[in-house]
Amino acid sequence: MGGGSRSRPPRKPRLRRLITTACLAGAQGLGLAAPAEAGAWPQRRGEGLLIVTSLVDRADHAYDGNRDSVDDGYFHKDETSAYVEYGLSNVDTLVARLAWQDVRRLRGASHDEAQGLSASEVGWRRVVWRSDRSLVAGQLTALIPGQGENVSNQAFGSGEMAAEIRALAGRSFGDRVFVEGQLAWRWRDGDELDEARLDLTAGWRPADRWQVMAQSFSVWSAERDHPGARSFDQHKLQVSVSRRIGRQTYQLGASITPTGRNAIDQRAVFLAVWRRF
Repeated sequence: MGGGSRSRPPRKPRLRRLITTACLAGAQGLGLAAPAEAGAWPQRRGEGLLIVTSLVDRADHAYDGNRDSVDDGYFHKDETSAYVEYGLSNVDTLVARLAWQDVRRLRGASHDEAQGLSASEVGWRRVVWRSDRSLVAGQLTALIPGQGENVSNQAFGSGEMAAEIRALAGRSFGDRVFVEGQLAWRWRDGDELDEARLDLTAGWRPADRWQVMAQSFSVWSAERDHPGARSFDQHKLQVSVSRRIGRQTYQLGASITPTGRNAIDQRAVFLAVWRRF
């Protein structure tokens, strides 16, 4: 994530026209897949969901090109984000996310830091098929760069417009258990590498007001190395517990990065507050 000069390869066609023409939307969200009130599941028409999350993310190791863990200076990220979903109809959901970050990265003689918004997301999700227990949806997302961490493993504030298409599928098993999978492709404008992403979630409600989730979040660069942009992959595991109190749900969780390539070995804890409106 260090700064410095980079030679730039031929630029990709700009995405702004694609984003505008297609009315891109649909947010990847918090890196937190939701219980059966969000994620692949739509919001009811005229109803919505707000999730405010505070996250503390630290790292002092990284995975090199051989997937070995190596000393890598330090990475500090403190983030507060707001994610919202709103039901335009019973099959269409508008989603958006803003995140304010204080991020710092020291690697050898290279030091990078930033305060401000990371990439903002706005989007649209549509249910394409559903049954009593299962659901399939599609999502389009536009990502607008900010001053913070816009692209993994790159200097803070770097990166341009990006667009993502995502397929989501979920299934509930009775009233206590659900599973969900999301597969996405992210196109990046400029010289940053395109990405493939896979998110998996399993949720269990041991009691009426409680929920436990186990999740994995994986990302792979989909192109070869560019000058200043190395190919990489990163895989995170996350567990969380949530409890509903009145109209709000409180979620506490933690994540680790058990493997990766040319990626930071991140460890994070977070607290989220969910509220329906």
